[in-house]
Amino acid sequence: MKTFLPRRTVLGASFLSLLPLPLQAAPGLSGPVDGSVGPTLFIGDQKGGIRSLLRAAGQLEQLPYRIQWASFPVGAPLISAIASDALDFGYVGDATATFTFAAGSPLKAISAWHVDGKSNALLVPGNSKARIMRDLIGRRVAFVKGSPGHLLVLAALRQEGLDVGQIVQVPLAAANARMALSSGSVDAWAIWDPYAATAELEDHARILLTAHGLVDEVECGIASEAAIIKKRAELTDFMSRVGKALTWGANHQEERALAFSRDTGTPLDIARVSSSRMVMTALPSVTDEVIAIHQKVADLYQTAGVIPSRLNVIDFYDRSFLIPA
Repeated sequence: MKTFLPRRTVLGASFLSLLPLPLQAAPGLSGPVDGSVGPTLFIGDQKGGIRSLLRAAGQLEQLPYRIQWASFPVGAPLISAIASDALDFGYVGDATATFTFAAGSPLKAISAWHVDGKSNALLVPGNSKARIMRDLIGRRVAFVKGSPGHLLVLAALRQEGLDVGQIVQVPLAAANARMALSSGSVDAWAIWDPYAATAELEDHARILLTAHGLVDEVECGIASEAAIIKKRAELTDFMSRVGKALTWGANHQEERALAFSRDTGTPLDIARVSSSRMVMTALPSVTDEVIAIHQKVADLYQTAGVIPSRLNVIDFYDRSFLIPA
């Protein structure tokens, strides 16, 4: 017998209950080290993707500093670790950053990428009769709270003129959500690659819609205030290397997929699909457009009751970093 979750989950009832896990509950606070001389940058990474890309692109060679890596399954515990000064820097989506900024964390976004949105998807079981978001009225929709998937659900509802109260919101960790979708405990799951590609290829889930053309997104480079003061040169060099690696990866998708598969244990077919959809462009500095995109995300969160009040995201950006191409 299937056990179903309650009819309605009210996300706005207690904002504190929605904050990222405390640091000691977050996995991956130790990991591999690259480089052998100079100061150490403590970098958070999601599923090993940035480190794998940098290594494949040759950007971890001749480092003038050391990098201590910590790997996390999603962005919320990563940014929580930065807020706790256990890490210096890491990349998270604007949706995740908004969630943490609203909690008053002393962090700054010091760089940004444009994100295409094709890799952020709303999935349904392969045999689902749902074809558009409106077909999910009254249905259970899973997502990682405060994540790009959460943002996608809100944007899709807004496009259809629907209210969040017209679906059953089911905040779940990625691993639990995958099991819930495959077992029928939820009717849809909003998630990004490589999780989305895994559900497609291994569980025969179907993409209902993606963020592409639906909601603009940026990926934020988040740093602690201490790191900005003490490690500016190292942060600038690291972000420059990431930008070069992203350009390399866009032109070498097969090599990128092979490296990601080898470094993380992700099956190659899933790595290939993920690499083909993860279209990202690093910017040399934070622009007015980036802040405007991020402000729209924060406003959507506030309107939906995900954060308690309007957030001026410009207050959380440090625009002093110029990143060499």
